[in-house]
Amino acid sequence: MIVGTFAYFAVAIALCAFGYVALFSVGAPFFLTGATMIGVSPWRSRGTVLWPALAAPWAFTSAYILIAPLGCTTTGSPASARAVTQCTNVLGIDYRGGASYDPPLMPALLAGLVAAVVVAVTLRWFLARRTVDA
Repeated sequence: MIVGTFAYFAVAIALCAFGYVALFSVGAPFFLTGATMIGVSPWRSRGTVLWPALAAPWAFTSAYILIAPLGCTTTGSPASARAVTQCTNVLGIDYRGGASYDPPLMPALLAGLVAAVVVAVTLRWFLARRTVDA
């Protein structure tokens, strides 16, 4: 029991540390997973609580990456007075604006939050249903 608890917290702290070091590249979901593991540690023996909580940061990250604008290009010529900034994402959603356009991140944030909640609630429902049927 002590070894399992130590291993659980060692993994959680390692995920937080790696996530913090790599925060500006791939670290965010690892940091969120480690922080979630620490947050749900009192209920870590209950799979209906632990697994939905651990799936939520990955659902959030996946939805955020799909919706957020990844690359922007500004086009214009010296002859034209109007430059256009165009940003795209993985799904092909097009964000356009003027020369100094800064695409909004709020749709990606909201999509990530919705995905995290939907995945967590659905997974909890399936796990609770499986436990009752067993």
